[in-house]
Amino acid sequence: MPRKQLVLLGASAGWMLPTDWLAQFEEVHAWDIDPLAAPLFRWRHGRHLPQQGTRLHLHTGDGLAQLTACTRDMPEAFFWFDNLLGQLRFTDESLNAVSHRLQSLSTTLQHVAWGSVHDRLSGRTLPGTAMPVSRQGLAGVAMETHEGQAWLQQLGAVSPWLDHLTEKVLPAGTPVQHTAWPFKPGYAHWLEMGWCPPRITRP
Repeated sequence: MPRKQLVLLGASAGWMLPTDWLAQFEEVHAWDIDPLAAPLFRWRHGRHLPQQGTRLHLHTGDGLAQLTACTRDMPEAFFWFDNLLGQLRFTDESLNAVSHRLQSLSTTLQHVAWGSVHDRLSGRTLPGTAMPVSRQGLAGVAMETHEGQAWLQQLGAVSPWLDHLTEKVLPAGTPVQHTAWPFKPGYAHWLEMGWCPPRITRP
């Protein structure tokens, strides 16, 4: 993973990111559409990162709209989608348009190192279900497969669960971590996280 520049998309206040992890990078660019995200991110991480030699740049706006320009201007950066991609299905776009947009990301990002943590599925769980420990796997596991169904059973999933359209975000075969997130009592998310190096070298 490159450690010179980090581009965070959907950074929010950086709640899910340890300061020490961010401090691995010489420079952090954090994008979020929420105008409150930047001051909260600075409140959470801004005092410690400069002390550890990390320059922090906070941007308010749609980082996805800036993605092509950012990959062009910072080709050596590591791009991280922080719990963002699974939320795109709640935008005004049609589900087909969102699905196509998500699947096209790997082409847009094929020249850079990038990764994501995102919702795969979410829904109700059986009362008293103990969430399983995280497990390693490969990207592209479909809900309908034996592996997918076995994982949902471990989560105590009560049908129907909401598909966040992220099954094909990461290139097939990318090593990933599957994690259960008990979002609230009786309700859980299936999170997937993983990253991949550049697949094509820029000419």
